[in-house]
This record gives sequence, structure tokens and C-alpha cells, in this order.
Amino acid sequence: MNSDEYLAKMIHRSTPPRHFGDWADILNEYAFCLEKCSGKLDAEELDRLLDVGAMFYRTLARAEAYRKDITKDT
Repeated sequence: MNSDEYLAKMIHRSTPPRHFGDWADILNEYAFCLEKCSGKLDAEELDRLLDVGAMFYRTLARAEAYRKDITKDT
């Protein structure tokens, strides 16, 4: 399966609704998945997945900070 197919599967997959603030819990789930499969990955593969997790964290942390900033006066 190529990356476009994986992306399509992620977009179309049904998951239970979560609150916006649950992103840290979702990142924790990602870390749990990494823990479970890390023995099957080489160091470069694991490092790439950690980089993706870090990008995910920073992107959502900025989004949450922005959301809090624009809603603090309402």
C-alpha cells in the first residue's frame, strides 16, 4: 500500500468523536502504538515515526493555543 492509500484509509476510517482538547490523549495512543511495534522497526523507521509524532504535537499545540487565544474574550 502506498502513502496515498494509507492517507485515504485514515481520512475515511470511522472513529469515536473526541473533544478538541483530547489531542494529547490521542498522541498518547500513538506513543502506545509505537511501543507495541518498535521491536519490528529499525532505528531509522522508529526515528521517522517519532519525528511525525513531534510534528503532530507541535501542530496541535499551536492550534490549541490559537483557539484559546481567540476564545478568551468571549
